[in-house]
Amino acid sequence: MNKKISNSIIYNVYPTSFYDSNGDGIGDLKGITQKLDYIKQFADIVWVNPVYKSPFRDGGYDVQDYYQIDEKFGTMEDVEELTREAHARGMKVLFDLVVGHTSDQHEWFIQSQKDERNEYSDYYIWNDDVFGWCPYKHMTGSCERNGNYLINFFCFQPALNFGFAKKTQDWQHLYTDEACCKIHEVVIDIIKFYMQKGIDGFRVDLANSIVKDDEDGKCSCEVWTKIFGRVREEYPEAIFVSEWGQPKFAVANGSFDIDFLTHCYDDGYNLLLRKEAGMNVFKSDGNSYFRKAGKGECKSFFNYFLENKAAIDGKGYMSVVSGNHDLPRVSMGRTPEELKTVFAFILALPNIPLIYYGDEIGMPYTPLKTKDGGYCRTGARTPMQWSAGKNAGFSETDGETYLPIHENYTTVNSEVMAQDADSLLNGVKALVEAKRAYLGDFTPEAGFELVQDAYPVVFKRVCDGKTFLCAVNPSEETYTINVPAGANVLASGNASIEGNKATLRGVSYLWLLA
Repeated sequence: MNKKISNSIIYNVYPTSFYDSNGDGIGDLKGITQKLDYIKQFADIVWVNPVYKSPFRDGGYDVQDYYQIDEKFGTMEDVEELTREAHARGMKVLFDLVVGHTSDQHEWFIQSQKDERNEYSDYYIWNDDVFGWCPYKHMTGSCERNGNYLINFFCFQPALNFGFAKKTQDWQHLYTDEACCKIHEVVIDIIKFYMQKGIDGFRVDLANSIVKDDEDGKCSCEVWTKIFGRVREEYPEAIFVSEWGQPKFAVANGSFDIDFLTHCYDDGYNLLLRKEAGMNVFKSDGNSYFRKAGKGECKSFFNYFLENKAAIDGKGYMSVVSGNHDLPRVSMGRTPEELKTVFAFILALPNIPLIYYGDEIGMPYTPLKTKDGGYCRTGARTPMQWSAGKNAGFSETDGETYLPIHENYTTVNSEVMAQDADSLLNGVKALVEAKRAYLGDFTPEAGFELVQDAYPVVFKRVCDGKTFLCAVNPSEETYTINVPAGANVLASGNASIEGNKATLRGVSYLWLLA
């Protein structure tokens, strides 16, 4: 358990859209390095989506070569500069580890699909007859080899062979077989290569899906524990964050440091923020808790949160996210004041919060035609809006930017909003500053008490005789709650205190320290 990250905040950068340093209309690694001081206002861990060589048919999650940086992002020297500059600022950098599958243009797959047996034949999961029945998601009839290959997501993403929890067909490998252990070694080598370049750890894509037919994740956890254990022999502070959505598996049993609570595997997070139609990558319809209408509920979220918290205490952490590259923007249908309540909640929970780039300024979601396999996710990957200047300050190109910039960039941008004391950006910044200044002792392991799970939501965190109280009212109604008399107000919005009573007017929040 890496206690050094217990009070961290993660900032997720989609590199193609963050900042273009060379004027070609595409964000790059040097661009991230140049914006580290900006990121540091909000977070101390930067997670960068894939920058490896790729055909980019799925946003870089179709890796063609793990040991090369795609030329549009820069060079390996740019990686080393990024990590060096981040470390000089006390920040850490995470890359994306995408090893459940590769691109079908990866040299491993090109060799694996050949009819003649070779050293890569078992790198991927193949059945033994193109006409044979195959109950798994697969591609057929496209290769020289007589067999169908399993895919994890899109048709061009063949699954690497981590094996099966149980062997039921002759062509399958048990997850402990030698062929699968060879893949473990490949993954360890990739991780160590980037650790040597200064990368501090990885967010692991599709972490729960590597071993097939692994219903409770036990076998996948066993594999990750083995891999991380080997890495930590040389890099004991390596950070591993899972895309799983079930910390009770990933963190409690899989040796991950952090797991995201997002839109998968439990509806608690969706009911909090993403239940309305269009707010999710999955079809949804309903009411989120964080809406002015006040028709939602947060009990489901806390059932999900507290179940996982109990399972991982003393082992690692979970993360509640404002969004990520796979989700429509949290700003959809929400005003800046509403978004402040979202951040007041996420940043106060006993977790390691994650801010998706641009959410701190309320970047809009733009329905766009799919690009790079984004589909409905494309509109959440538009260029960061830095200023009211040319191309929103994202790029000096006279041509097209990676994706179109939203027309509201003249008012919704970090430069203009930094000058407005009441802006969302300054509201989020103030919350982060209060968290850093006063909540250092309130680690995720500190005492937690859910006081009220209706409107408003109220909870306490307790440590060494001190109590931190958070109350958030996303609805339009006004409520009064009891608070400790004489408590120190750390942050507030549209709330007031008289004696031991606090008034939470419509769309409000309050942080107290007693």
